[in-house]
Amino acid sequence: MSDLLFSLNIVMPMASLLAIGYLFKRTHFFSEEFIASGKRLCFYVLLSCSLFKNLYDSNLEKIPYRFITFLVFAILIEILISFLAAKKIAERREETGVIIQGLFRSNFAYIGIPLASMFFTDAALLERTSSEISLASIFVIPLFNIFAVISLSAYTDDKDDTSLLKKSVYGILKNPCIISIFCGVIVLLLRLIVPGASFFVRDQIPFIYKVLGYLASMSTPFAFLLVGASLDLGKSVSDLKKLVSVVLLKDLIFPLTAILLAWLLKAADSVEYAILVSVFCLTDRGGECHHGF
Repeated sequence: MSDLLFSLNIVMPMASLLAIGYLFKRTHFFSEEFIASGKRLCFYVLLSCSLFKNLYDSNLEKIPYRFITFLVFAILIEILISFLAAKKIAERREETGVIIQGLFRSNFAYIGIPLASMFFTDAALLERTSSEISLASIFVIPLFNIFAVISLSAYTDDKDDTSLLKKSVYGILKNPCIISIFCGVIVLLLRLIVPGASFFVRDQIPFIYKVLGYLASMSTPFAFLLVGASLDLGKSVSDLKKLVSVVLLKDLIFPLTAILLAWLLKAADSVEYAILVSVFCLTDRGGECHHGF
């Protein structure tokens, strides 16, 4: 019974926010314009503030090197399998790059990071989860973006491949999540050089830190409301076979394999299992590709 209650306490907040968002859209409380503006706000401001704040509050000396190493290698293996599997799933060459992305990319920044914060209610575990998932994002988000560009560029029929590559690289460089990660890493590195000024903003200019915290705390509930509002349960599926193949690999086989390997290699604990779920589950519905996650 206690396990059931624990599971419900994890799932129900997320499910409730999704349902509320869907209800708001169905009752026209959320308009299409509001949802579109909300997605931009969430992507360009709230999620970026959350990533930066979590990195700001972190410490490079406490980085879980064993887990991060396992995570990076697991992602690379997932990407390799995705390239091989996509060739079997795709019927046309131009579909291959999109299917590859659907197999290895996840809604990590948009849903994964907020989801991981819902797995625990203990304050210490929540703080550690936020810190570790932000440190993991230093590697995860750039990896997803770089190989997304490679997969699209490799299977494009566009004659001007150079132009497509330049646009894709430019899209990565101006990605606000990557910019916020870069700024957070700079702060962490400066903290190693000048330990005395490690938390200057938090201690000396607390109002800036508070505003950053307010914006960061909005990212989780707001993101789930928008995801719920974006659900289209009546949308027809044009190719069920391809969809089922991608979803089974992405949302079942890949995460189960990653968790099993982490358990066998003793590369993760309870907090890090939650991070694995947020990285390897949650099929990208296309929203992240559009925004450049």
